[in-house]
Amino acid sequence: MAQPIGLPEKMIRAAAPEFFASFPDAWDPDGTTFTHEERAYYIDSSIAAIDSIVAGYRATASIDLEMDRADREHGARLAMPVGVISQDRGSQFGFDAASLWRAWAPDLTYQPTASGHFMAEENPDEITTFTTLATRPSARNH
Repeated sequence: MAQPIGLPEKMIRAAAPEFFASFPDAWDPDGTTFTHEERAYYIDSSIAAIDSIVAGYRATASIDLEMDRADREHGARLAMPVGVISQDRGSQFGFDAASLWRAWAPDLTYQPTASGHFMAEENPDEITTFTTLATRPSARNH
């Protein structure tokens, strides 16, 4: 999606229902995370937001990346408490989310999850509990 403005939008619009349906199909292969109505809403909402979805991805590979690099060069860090929950399977591919975030946020509460891409939908109790605990001062710096 980090292509010149208009190209990915045009390509996605050419097969938008199939494109957006491919994500819940791949990330929820047994079809238990969403009801039929929720899945349809996800697809319809995504189709309605093509321009902003693509713009967000485009920014991640351009201006956001440039700004992050500039911040790191200047030693910028997040002063507020930060809570991060990430898929633990990322560690199987050498991705260390805690180290990455700790470089930006010294007051970090981190927790891996066995949930997939749709964390809140797959395991709302775990996400709610983490969010509640991560905002408490006594839970910080874990």
